[in-house]
Parts: sequence; C-alpha cells; structure tokens
Amino acid sequence: MDSSDEFLSFLNDPNYLANLLKEKSNLIIDDSIYFHIANYFLGQKISVEGLSVQRNLYGRQRSSLLNQCEIDLLILNIKECLNSNSKELTKIFLQYLHNINRLLPNNFRDIAYLCALILLPYNNKNVIACILCAYLEMNTLNNLRYDLIINDLYKNEDEQEDNPWIDKLTKLIIENDNQWLRKFYLEKIYTKEFLHAIDIHDKENIFNIEPIKQNSEDLSSTIIEKIDLNQVSTLDDLHSKLSFYVINYYPNNSINELSLFNLLSSSNNYPNDLHILFSCSLISIINRNNYSILSLRLFRRLILLINNYYINQQDLLDDNRYRLIIVFLVSKLICEVHRRRSISEHEWYRLYIDIPKEYPLPTFDLFADLICLLATLCYNHIDCQNQVRQTSGTIESILSMTQIDLNQPKAQACVSWLIKCLTENNEDNRNYIKQIK
Repeated sequence: MDSSDEFLSFLNDPNYLANLLKEKSNLIIDDSIYFHIANYFLGQKISVEGLSVQRNLYGRQRSSLLNQCEIDLLILNIKECLNSNSKELTKIFLQYLHNINRLLPNNFRDIAYLCALILLPYNNKNVIACILCAYLEMNTLNNLRYDLIINDLYKNEDEQEDNPWIDKLTKLIIENDNQWLRKFYLEKIYTKEFLHAIDIHDKENIFNIEPIKQNSEDLSSTIIEKIDLNQVSTLDDLHSKLSFYVINYYPNNSINELSLFNLLSSSNNYPNDLHILFSCSLISIINRNNYSILSLRLFRRLILLINNYYINQQDLLDDNRYRLIIVFLVSKLICEVHRRRSISEHEWYRLYIDIPKEYPLPTFDLFADLICLLATLCYNHIDCQNQVRQTSGTIESILSMTQIDLNQPKAQACVSWLIKCLTENNEDNRNYIKQIK
C-alpha cells in the first residue's frame, strides 16, 4: 500500500491517524489525500481527535492552496470552535489554524490573527503567541491591535514556564513599539501638550502643564460570549464578520500599567520611545500625591532599562538628544524624594524604618537606582555635569543621601561614584561642592 493511501485506511481511527501523520510529518502528501480527509471530516462532528488529525495533516510542506472542500471545513471549524467552551478543543483548533493559515489566499491571511484576538481571553497563551508572531513577521501595516495583545498576554507576571513563542513575541512587540507605545499608551494617558513639551525638551514649562488626561478610559477586557456565524458560507463572509467583531466589540483601549510592566520586565530590549516613556513616568512619580505601587514598579523597571541603554550606548544609534532632559528630570526627582524623606511625608520615604527583608518597601534602594542612572548619564559629559549643578538643590540632595537609611542601604556607596562622575574634569562642580562643605 502506498504510504499516502495508508492514511485514508485509518480515517475511522482518528487517534491513530493523528499519531501516524505526526510521525510522518516530513512526508509530502498528494493533494487528493487532503481532499479525501477534508471531505470525510465535513460529515463528522467536530472533536479533539478530528482536529488533531487536521492539525497534523497541515503541519507539513505543501505548495498548492486549499480547495473548496478544505475551505468549507475550515469555515465549519471556525464557526464551532470560536463558540466552544472546551479549552482542549480551542488549543487544538488554534494549532490547526496556525498550520492551515499559510495555505489561504494572501487577502485572507489575517483570519488566524483575527481568531486569535477573539480567543485571547481564553488563555492558550503560547499557541496564540505563535500565531501572532507569524502575523507580525509578515505584516508591516500600522493597524495591529497591540492593546488587546499586550493587555491579555502580559496581564500576569510570567510563571517561570518555558514559553518560547511568548519570548519571540515579546521581542517583536518591543521592536515595533513605534506602532503602539504612543498610540495605545502615551496618547491615551497623557495630554498632547505634555507629550509635545517632552518632544521639544521644554524644561521651563514641562512642570507647568497638566500631564494626565482628566477622563480615564475603561480598561476592562471584553469577552464575546457568542459569535453569530450561522449565515457565513464563504471566506469573504467569514473575513468580513471576524473583522466586524474585532472592530466593533473591541474598541481601542489603553494598555494598562501592569501589562506594560510585565512586558518590559520580560525583555532587555529598548523601545524606540523609551526616553518619552521614562520622562512621562518620572513626572507622574514626582506628583506628591502619586503613591501607586504599580506606577513605581514600572518606573523602576524603566530606570534599569534606560541605565543599560546609556551604558551600552556604543552599540546603539543614539544622538544624545534626550540625554540632557533626562538628567534634568532625574535631578528634579532626586530633589523631590529628598524633600519627602526629610519630612517623612509618606511611609515609603521615612528614615530609619525597619524593613522586613521578605517585604521591602516599594522605594527600597530607589535612591541608589537614581544615583547610578545619573552617574551613567554624567560620566564624561560636561553638559550633563553642569545641568545637575544648575538644577537647584540637586547636589545638596545627593550629598544628604550619605546618611544611614535602612531603606536605602546602597545609597552611600553610589553617592561616592556619582560625585566622581560629576567632578571629573569639571572645576565648577568641584568648587560648588567645596563651597557647600
């Protein structure tokens, strides 16, 4: 018996057939075998076993596009599985969809992407990431729904599990941040005037502009309980209906802080708009009424990213256009946290508080992070060194951080390094510090 014909003899035993197709995944199968198998499953009730056969069947090289029988089966599978409550069935369906999607005509290649968006709230994180990676790699348009992708796939901190497709997706998302960071986060949270002031480095007015929009947007996830695809009979109908659901039932939302934090925490790559995001986050933290743990966690992640960015700057195409404004903003923040600590304005900034090792305060070693960043920015940069001195109260605040504080154990050592970076080849800064002493 020809090995291809062998597959047809096991149609009544889908478990065995699925395993056989998997074992012989490198075997090129005649198109007629695809058509026979598709025609058989058109008359069967959709099941995990049947979808496993179809998944493994299409997980091999094939040069021809789908015929009408295979398209009809695809439409039937999508109709049933998008409304299924079975997690196992949905997972197999997504794997099948990923394999068969490349055989669709070019104008329908986003069907797997649209189905993945609709099924985002139902987990299957790694399989959906695989579909999204394939779509992002072939799609250069600026209409992808990064808000849905990031809010759903990164809503929980990673559980140390092996998710290779999530890792790849994270890299692709960070590389494409010019398509989403402003559109789905910065412009949703911050005012246009404020973003413009950062863009033009308006140091004089940046703190006089209202940064946060007054009307907060609804960030709640939408779950479509039932998708009515009963009248769908063609790929055109299916594509139109899926696009309609995504556009009308998933309005553009802001990416939430927790998802953004989890995304940035799972990558060491630098978004193109990292400096804008860092500046916005810092100015939000400066607000004396802003004691959000989540905002502070996001900001501290951005400190590490931007510090590494400038440490590794020799490998990056950067023209230093944001360096001075970052130095100015960090200097202002150092003055503000020194003020808060001096008057014990908030529990997070109190001096000498006994910090349990297993539950450190959100501000634990924050000063060290800020001081190290400022040192990195000022090292061998005379303009940055001068900016620190010219920002009133900054050097005094830095010197005050040498006092013992159980919440800031690394601050003393970091201050010594920063003073060296500020005074190296800078007589004005050396004289200023002497005058303080």
